[in-house]
Amino acid sequence: MSLLSAILIGLALGAALGGRPRRLGQLRLRWNVLVFGSLAIQLFLFTGLSIPAPVVTVLYLLSGGLVIAWLARNLSIPGIACVMLGGLSNFVAIAVNGGRMPVDPNLLAQARGAGYVSALAAGRVTSNSSLADSHTSLRWLTDQILIPPPWPLPTVLSAGDIVIALGVIWLITRGMQPPRREPVGAPQAVERLEA
Repeated sequence: MSLLSAILIGLALGAALGGRPRRLGQLRLRWNVLVFGSLAIQLFLFTGLSIPAPVVTVLYLLSGGLVIAWLARNLSIPGIACVMLGGLSNFVAIAVNGGRMPVDPNLLAQARGAGYVSALAAGRVTSNSSLADSHTSLRWLTDQILIPPPWPLPTVLSAGDIVIALGVIWLITRGMQPPRREPVGAPQAVERLEA
């Protein structure tokens, strides 16, 4: 499940439960500059410039670290903890595999075609992925879950991606709902019980 799919599912589920998308604007997300910093790094990496491999690795890890720090700052918001757990899983897999996320080549061929796999192997595709092989570490954390056609966006995901998607769905669905309020008289009832 891609991030776009998770967002659409979250919006649909939130609406089905009576929520409104405009309430998402009321979420009190902090340190958002970290997200913009991470996006800026990603955009720089995908400019097509010739960047030394060690620098690319450092920049990918820095980009992921900024997102993890942003998630940690917003842990009190429902769904963020789930997103952070998945993000940490992916970050570890990337960190121990040279700064790129390994993907199963056979599953990738089923999702994107053999031509794409060949292009990735030859370095003709700008991507933060690499093809998994016998030297891949923590393979169970890497991209090993096929979302095949006829799904509109066939791809290969990691366990962390699935956890992130569930967190995004939770975040959006809950964020669309009105704030929860204590029943009128609840504090007084508690005081009477304590007395």
